[in-house]
Amino acid sequence: MRVLRRLVVPLAVLVVAACGSEPADGDELASRAASIGVDPDAVYAVSLDGFEPASQSVGVSGDAGFSTAYVSPEGGIAMLTTDPSGGADAGCVVAGDQHECVAVHDGVAVTLSAPVELVDEDTLRAAVDDARPPNAEELDELLPGVDGGTPVERGDLPPSGDGAPLDPEGAAG
Repeated sequence: MRVLRRLVVPLAVLVVAACGSEPADGDELASRAASIGVDPDAVYAVSLDGFEPASQSVGVSGDAGFSTAYVSPEGGIAMLTTDPSGGADAGCVVAGDQHECVAVHDGVAVTLSAPVELVDEDTLRAAVDDARPPNAEELDELLPGVDGGTPVERGDLPPSGDGAPLDPEGAAG
C-alpha cells in the first residue's frame, strides 16, 4: 500500500499541474493565424507576471511573424514579436529604457521587450526562454475566434435606400 501511495501522489500532482495547459488545437490555431496572415508556427505566448495579452494588438510582424502587446495595470507594455525565419541571435540587450531578450524555439526567433523600470532582465529572459505555442486558453486571449460572421445590428441604418446612417434632427450639433 505504501508503494502505491508513493506512485499515486506524484501522479495526482502531475495531473493537476497539467490542467489548464492543454495545447491549442493545431487546426484551430492554423485557422485563426491564417485569418490575420500569420504563420501558425510563429504564434507564441509568454507568461510575464503582472502583464496580460492585449488581443486588439495582435498582428503580423515582418512577412509572416507574429506580434502582440502584453499590458500591465500600471500602463506598462511588453512587446512580443516572432520571426519564423529564426534570423536573430539569442541573448538580451538594453536599448534606451527597454530590455530586449531573444530566444530561438524550433527555428522561430521570439523577442520580448519591456521597460527597464517595470521588468528586470532576469525576469524578461526567463519569460522569453519559456515562450511556447499558446495553450487553448491563451489562444482565445491572443486570437479570439470569429462567431461565424453574424452581422452586428445597427439601429441607425435605414431598411432600404443608399444605406447611409440616419441622423436624427439636431444630431450634428
